[in-house]
Amino acid sequence: MDLNLREISYFLKVAELGSLGSAAAALAVSQPALSRALKRLEDRLGGELFVRHTLGMDLTAFGDAFVPHARILRADANRTIEDLNLLKGAARGVARIGIVPSAASYLLPPVFDNALRKSPDIQIHVVEAASSQLVAELEYGNVDFAIASAMPAQNSESIAATDLLREQMFVVGRPGHPITAAGRCAIADLLAYPWIVPEKGNAILLKLRRMFLRAGMEPPRASVSANSVHTLKLTVASSDFLTMLPAMGFRREEESGLLQSIDVNVPAAFRDLSVLRRAARPLLPAATLVLSELRKVVAPATGSVQSLIKPTAP
Repeated sequence: MDLNLREISYFLKVAELGSLGSAAAALAVSQPALSRALKRLEDRLGGELFVRHTLGMDLTAFGDAFVPHARILRADANRTIEDLNLLKGAARGVARIGIVPSAASYLLPPVFDNALRKSPDIQIHVVEAASSQLVAELEYGNVDFAIASAMPAQNSESIAATDLLREQMFVVGRPGHPITAAGRCAIADLLAYPWIVPEKGNAILLKLRRMFLRAGMEPPRASVSANSVHTLKLTVASSDFLTMLPAMGFRREEESGLLQSIDVNVPAAFRDLSVLRRAARPLLPAATLVLSELRKVVAPATGSVQSLIKPTAP
């Protein structure tokens, strides 16, 4: 069975938008041409991909099952083109990296600077997402490697994980927060203030829940949840909200006097980040360079928060 990559791209666009008209406009093709391409793909695969109705198009069970395979096929085709362009000298390469948002602002700026100094013609694309989503992006072939928790990849045979760093987690508030008036506080004192936390499924939220449960207490009810670390930090810096963040997540704000860690009478909590990769695919030169520079950034250093980031052996 021969599959056509253009038809696969058309299929993915219709699956994304749920409308033949919207997909045709986005792809700059006519609706009849798009419809014919989808029909050819269905004939090749031997099953219907969409249910067509007056409001748009929905994936069938067959089509839904084909989506992850289509994404991998498209990503692998794009990587093959990049490989060939590198061999021909027509390009210097593209590095696609995934990273959890709470580590991005600390780790990435020096990585960009150092990598582009060494190879100015490479391109770097970044996907920020929760660890579980980054595992999916890896499996679909959308990123070369990811800096994330290895936990969501434990049952995946296609993902290889290598330890990168361990860092301490902190309860975080604004400087001068009322809870700091008496110095070190008890964990029960934290319940008197509103909390803003990442959305459900985030590793930070899991660490927060464990901290309270280990103390025999119910975790605080989150008044606000957000999938943006930037929104989370701005809210805490301008109010009496509390949150939990890893060391890298607020180091720069601590240095600027916008945020501070809250001294709580509980055992220290830590999170581990790993380098996740597709096990069967070697990294291209651009991605190898970016990963090498990233490991250099995760080196022992000094500083009130940075000293709590412990690199592990590659």
